[in-house]
Amino acid sequence: MDRFDRLGIPDPSEEELAAAEKEVARLDEEHRSHDTRHRELLTTEGEFAAGVLDLWLTVRDWLRRRLPAQVAEVDDPREALRRLRDQLSALEERLKSQETVLRGASEDVARGIDVQIRKARTQVNRLNKNLEGVSFGSIQGIRVRQNPVEKMEQVLRALRDGAAQALLVQADLPIEDALDQIFQRFGGGRTGGQKLLDYREYVHLQVEVRRKAGADWEIANPGRLSTGEAIGVGAALMMVVLTEWERDAMLLRGKKSHGSLRFLFLDEANRLSHDNLGVLFDLCQALDLQLLIAAPEVARAEGNTTYRLVRKMTADGREEVLVSGRRTRAEA
Repeated sequence: MDRFDRLGIPDPSEEELAAAEKEVARLDEEHRSHDTRHRELLTTEGEFAAGVLDLWLTVRDWLRRRLPAQVAEVDDPREALRRLRDQLSALEERLKSQETVLRGASEDVARGIDVQIRKARTQVNRLNKNLEGVSFGSIQGIRVRQNPVEKMEQVLRALRDGAAQALLVQADLPIEDALDQIFQRFGGGRTGGQKLLDYREYVHLQVEVRRKAGADWEIANPGRLSTGEAIGVGAALMMVVLTEWERDAMLLRGKKSHGSLRFLFLDEANRLSHDNLGVLFDLCQALDLQLLIAAPEVARAEGNTTYRLVRKMTADGREEVLVSGRRTRAEA
C-alpha cells in the first residue's frame, strides 16, 4: 500500500483489488484468444491462396493449349483479352472478305465448277486410254463413263444463268443459308447446300464392260460378273489409276531410270475356281502385273509358281519355315 500512499491515492479495498485482478485475467484470456484466432486466420488464408494459385495455373495451362501463343503467354490478362479481341476482329474481317468474294457473281461460281468438271473429264479420258487393249477371260473391254447428275445440272444452270444471284448478294443472309436455299429451289433437296461447291457432286462415274460374245457395253454389275471377272475389273481400274499417279509423280520428280514394281495381292481367295484364276492370270499378263495370291486352286493352275510353306521344329528346339516352289507347265 506504500505506493498508493506516495501517489496520494486512497488505498483500494479488498473487493476492488479482487475485481481488478479478475479484469486483468479476463483481458489476458481475451488476448490469448485473439492471438489463436489470428493464427488460425493466417493458416486458412494461406490454404485459400494456395488453392487460388493452383486454380489459376490450371486455367492458364488450359488457355495455353487452346489459344494462340501470342495471346495465352501474356502475363497481363487485360492485354491478353485485348490481343484476343484484335485477332477475333481480324478473323471476322477475313471471313467477310471471303464471303464478299463468294457472293461476287454466281457465274464465277459456275465457271469454277465447270473448270473442275472438265479436268475430271480429261482424267477419265486418260483412264480409258490406258484401259484400251485390256481384255481377259470373256471381257473384251473396260471403260469408265462420266455422266452428269440431273438435279445438280439444274443447280449449275441456275448459277450459270444468274438465276441464283439474288440469294448470293443478300448481305443479311449467311452464306450457308444462301447455298441451302439455292439447293432447295433449284436442286429439289431440303439440305445439302455445301454440295454446291464440290464438283464431284455434279458427275457420276460408271464402269462398263464389253464381252467378247457381244458388241454392246453393259454396266459392271457384280451380280452379272463372275468372281474372277469382278476382281479383274477392279484390279484393272486400280492399276490404271496407279499409272496416272505414277505419271503425276514423274512430272514432279523428273525422269527415272527404273520402272515400278507392280504387285497385286489377293489373300484367302477361297471362292476362286480354276477358271477364275485363269481370268486373273490373263489380266496380269495384259497389264504386266505380278500376282501374289493365297488360294487352294493355285496348285492346279497353269502358268504360275506355287510356293509351299512348312513350319517344323529343329533338333535343338527352334522353329523354322521351309519354303519350296513348283511351277506348273502348260500342256503342249
